Amino acid sequence: MARLLPHKRLGVKGPWLVLIHGYMVNGGMFMPVEGALAQHYRLIIPDLRGYGGAWNWEGPYTLSQRAEDVMALISALTEGEPVWVLGYSMGGVVAQLLATRYPERLGGLILACTFAYKPGTSWEQWQGRLLGRVLRLVSPASIANLIYPQAFGSETFPVEVVEWYRKALLSTRLEVLLADAEEIFRYDGRSLLPSIRHPTLVIGGTADFIVPAYHSQQISQLIPQAQLILYKGATHALIFTHRRPFVRDVHRFILSAVHTPAVPNPHSAPSQSPQ
Repeated sequence: MARLLPHKRLGVKGPWLVLIHGYMVNGGMFMPVEGALAQHYRLIIPDLRGYGGAWNWEGPYTLSQRAEDVMALISALTEGEPVWVLGYSMGGVVAQLLATRYPERLGGLILACTFAYKPGTSWEQWQGRLLGRVLRLVSPASIANLIYPQAFGSETFPVEVVEWYRKALLSTRLEVLLADAEEIFRYDGRSLLPSIRHPTLVIGGTADFIVPAYHSQQISQLIPQAQLILYKGATHALIFTHRRPFVRDVHRFILSAVHTPAVPNPHSAPSQSPQ
């Protein structure tokens, strides 16, 4: 039997909801929202291959392999029941792959601060060329100091949050970071998105400089019937800064999708949340 990803399980009732973390971190990134979500859902929160409890798993460290790893975990734990998947940043790409490869297993998608094609602007193309060099030249602690302002903006966080972030980065091997940097800037899933027929909620922040809001807008336009919410002034760390509206909107969306048949409306304007 194949190994299963290290994971956390929370909640005892409601639909299954899998939370897939982003680049450079691990499943602990969902600490601000997991308690509230566990009141309504049976949560599965894995550490992806190369991260967290799976830090020493061998490669390949590809988005495709991560999707297969997560599906193996889903298959082992959920006994064939429909599963909702919430993917954040890089985890959102893994969620997209799950939806297109295993549509019969998913009940719906929440795609947060993610992308279908990262190097969409000259600035992002420059980031892609530079990231690998920076990773090779700069220590993980220095990388944390460089990325922290971009991810968290001017917000001040509790010491334990900052320490968790730094430890997550320090515990991830350079081999994994380099492989995922290449994957992120090579991936192009735009042609796959129109085939997704699941209820889909796309969430982004208007002040996200790591995955700018136009990515969320693009995804919501390419996935039929997708709904879009942009949090005004939110950065890439909106799961920390906007945790209450995040949980509220995810819960409202799943409830609505479960109880109301989807109505095609691909041209609907995004809603704006002030906080």
